[in-house]
Amino acid sequence: MTGKKWALAVAAGAITTTLVGGVALAGFQPFATSEHSILTGPVAGLAERDQPKKMLQAALDGLVAKGTITPAQEDAILQALKDATPSPRPKPPVRPSVPSVRSFIGDLARAASAYLGLSRKELAPQLRSGKSIADVANGLSAQGKSAAGLTALLTKTANDKVDQAVAVNRLTADQAAALKPKIAAEISAFVQRSFTKSAPRPAAPVKPAPSPKP
Repeated sequence: MTGKKWALAVAAGAITTTLVGGVALAGFQPFATSEHSILTGPVAGLAERDQPKKMLQAALDGLVAKGTITPAQEDAILQALKDATPSPRPKPPVRPSVPSVRSFIGDLARAASAYLGLSRKELAPQLRSGKSIADVANGLSAQGKSAAGLTALLTKTANDKVDQAVAVNRLTADQAAALKPKIAAEISAFVQRSFTKSAPRPAAPVKPAPSPKP
C-alpha cells in the first residue's frame, strides 16, 4: 500500500474517533501488507477513552519510524484531526448579580417599633384596626414622632449600609446610585401601607328553587 493510501486510512480512523466521541480508533483495524503487519497488538489497547489523541500520535510515530509514512504526512493527519475536532461551546456570560433592596433595609417592622417606642404587641392592634404605620407615627406627635421622621430614619439607615458596601467593593457606585431610589420607594410604601386584609367578596345571591307545577 502506498504512503498516500496509508495517510488516508489513518486519517479516516482519526475522523472516526472524533465523530464517535472519544472511542479511540473504534473502526480502525490494523492493516497488513504481504511482507509484515504494520500495527501489532490488539486494537483494544488503542481504545482508551481518555487518551485517544496520544495513542493515535504513538501509532503514527511508529509508522514514521518504519518508513510507512513521512513526517509531513503524519503532521497532515494530525492537523486534519485537529481541524475535524469540534470547538468547545462557549460558556454563557455570567450575569451580574442584582443587589437586593431587602438586604439593605432589614427588618422594617422592628425598626419602626423601635422608633415609635412601641413593642410589636402594642403596635399590632393599631395596624389591625386599619391604621398605617404613618398614622401611628403622626398620632405620636406629642412625643416628637412623625411619619416623615420615621421614613427619613429608615432611609438613612439603609443608605448608610449601601455606602458601606461600596466602600468595601461589594457594590459599584453605579449599583448604589440605582439602588437608593428603590430603597426610598420600598420604605415609603411600607410606612404608608394599610395592613388590614381586604374585605371578602359578598356571596352570590341564592336563586330561589322553582315552585312545583300543579
